Amino acid sequence: MYSCRNVFCMKRIFMIIIAGCLSFMIASAQVMTMDECMAYAVEHSVSVGKQENVLDNAKMNYRQSVASLFPSVSAGVSASTNFGRSIDPETNSYTTVSTFGNSYSLSASMPLFAGLRYVNSIRAAKVARERGYSDLQIARDKVAMEVMRAYSDVVYYKGAVKIAEEHLSASRKTLRQAQKLHELGRKSAAEVAEVASQEANYDYLLAEQQNNLTMAWIALREVMNLPQDTPFEVAEEDGIIIGCDDIPVQRIVENALAGNAQVVSSELAVKESKLHYARAKGAWFPTISLSAGINTNYYTNFDNKQAYPSFSSQFKNNSGEYVGVSMSIPIFSNLSRSASVRSSRNALRNAELELSAMRSSVESEVVQACSRMEGYGKLYNQAVKKVEASQLAYDGIAAKFENGLVTAIELQSAATTLLQAQSDRLRSQLQYMIEKRMVDYYSGIPFVHSGK
Repeated sequence: MYSCRNVFCMKRIFMIIIAGCLSFMIASAQVMTMDECMAYAVEHSVSVGKQENVLDNAKMNYRQSVASLFPSVSAGVSASTNFGRSIDPETNSYTTVSTFGNSYSLSASMPLFAGLRYVNSIRAAKVARERGYSDLQIARDKVAMEVMRAYSDVVYYKGAVKIAEEHLSASRKTLRQAQKLHELGRKSAAEVAEVASQEANYDYLLAEQQNNLTMAWIALREVMNLPQDTPFEVAEEDGIIIGCDDIPVQRIVENALAGNAQVVSSELAVKESKLHYARAKGAWFPTISLSAGINTNYYTNFDNKQAYPSFSSQFKNNSGEYVGVSMSIPIFSNLSRSASVRSSRNALRNAELELSAMRSSVESEVVQACSRMEGYGKLYNQAVKKVEASQLAYDGIAAKFENGLVTAIELQSAATTLLQAQSDRLRSQLQYMIEKRMVDYYSGIPFVHSGK
């Protein structure tokens, strides 16, 4: 007997320690709001990091395009030695002596005219750089939206777990009451079994919602690029005001079409394609280049060095300079220029089609977001009234059940109605919050404010 009691006490102490540790971990876990989660995810996102690298390449390409207008400068030096029979550079006759010679050169060249290809390349690179900023913002917004939805799932399932726990607790209380009434002969065994079945259903519902919450946590940490063993809690989204004012849909659409990153990126893509098309057509024009240079050389005979001037004297006296202008006129290049022009023209047409499709898509998304926001606001207000009415009905039926005036089936029906009403209220509230953030986004309010 002592051994059993000792084991029981040890188990109880162990459970208390575990519960204390869990409570400490929960208490010490960092509480993060939705905005903080979105900011963390954007900062640590792999896709955002990749897009930043793409932007850096676009910046480098722009600098390289500008540098293409500068002169190209090169220097050269060569040295050679001859043994045995060779040609004397002064007499141009064969000799059998050993000689040494080297030369030095410095040259520069730059384009003067190339059908504006260089200018259009610079303009296109500049537009590509600006488009890179828009694409980076698109990547940031996409990550933020994924976090927003994953965060809302966690908040929803936390609320669903809480609702299930409350109903399970109430069901267990009802079961104890039914068992007492059965002992007093006021409830049949079938009614007690019905209440026990309801209690088992709520127990199953709680386990299901807890599992859904666990999966929601995994999904949230994944989109945040956060280690799965990192403890943190989400802040309760209190103070959400469900507005009833009319939504200025047309004004939001106009704002989105003027400043949304997706539309801006598509517009810049059209502009860039136009410049690529102009650059391709520039290949039909002549290319004019300017070149200039200076060179000198030195020569000596190993067997008779005194017969030749010194290195400094030859370096100075043998120097020569040149300046030249060249023109290259395109005549035929195996249709490569024609193919390039046609390909660039088709790319421009595709960019224009994509811009039209993007504008239509954004307009549709804005209208849908505004409509959903308004609809979820109405659903939430109706759900609040439904919860109040269902709660009153459930409390009344529960009181009657205690007095044996209603059956367990009627109580179960009232509890199910209340559970559904509470779930609908929570779901419509979170869905309204998501659509409100989407409407704000299309109105010009970013998900995450960037200091870059």
